[in-house]
Amino acid sequence: MGTMNRILILLGITTVIFMTVCFVFVWNDKVIPDSLILSYFGAISAEGAIMGWIKNGKNKN
Repeated sequence: MGTMNRILILLGITTVIFMTVCFVFVWNDKVIPDSLILSYFGAISAEGAIMGWIKNGKNKN
């Protein structure tokens, strides 16, 4: 299994864990800062976009 596939699996697992923790906090009437959620998904999106750009560049060459 390639490194990019491992990173994608890790991103998926951490996203599921993050969403589960957020749901538990909301269920217990805790406040989750919107900036935390936005920065997390922004970082995940940036990582996925960069990996897609790298993989697409490798396929063209």
